[in-house]
Amino acid sequence: MVEPVTILTGIALVKKSVDFIKGNIGTVQDIGDIIGHVDKALNGQQQVIKDRDSKNLDHFATENVAKEIIDAKLAQEQLYEMKQLIDHRFGHGTWSYILEERKRRIDKHKQAVKEAKAKKLKKQKEMYDMVRMVMIGLAVILFVAVAIGITIKFVLAHPVEEDDKSCRLYEPKYFLICMSEGRAYADTQLYLDYQIEKENWIIEQD
Repeated sequence: MVEPVTILTGIALVKKSVDFIKGNIGTVQDIGDIIGHVDKALNGQQQVIKDRDSKNLDHFATENVAKEIIDAKLAQEQLYEMKQLIDHRFGHGTWSYILEERKRRIDKHKQAVKEAKAKKLKKQKEMYDMVRMVMIGLAVILFVAVAIGITIKFVLAHPVEEDDKSCRLYEPKYFLICMSEGRAYADTQLYLDYQIEKENWIIEQD
């Protein structure tokens, strides 16, 4: 029967890792054989400290000598015992070397994560800039197309008979009527305006 996998955290992880090293320190030939358990013990200590600090307790008040504070003290004692065992087995300074190497690897991992995030943000910015330039390009093309359409409508859509430049003979008001509606409409409006000015017609203006 396979035993269920138990995920240990905090003081339980520290104790289990230290117990393993106590039981095997005499037979291991290389620090690499136990480095994984050292790492687990240090992670367990960090979890204990995190649990303790999250309680926001006054460590000097008697009523606050809680389990989290006791566990933190026990974890510290366990790690000190681990340090003594490792230095005695592999030589003085081995524990300090392990801590320095662990810190170097953690810093390297953090730097890799930081660079990956920066690369991702850069790629997102480049994509955003590309989309923005495409949108600007489409807006410019649309503007030019509308401008050309308006030009065609006013200049070419209503050619006049016999003389395509005859609309230029009109004053601005009638020129626009001629260009948009044709010469016949311009002539009609011009005639109506002339009759009003001569007072030959009586037309009520709104």
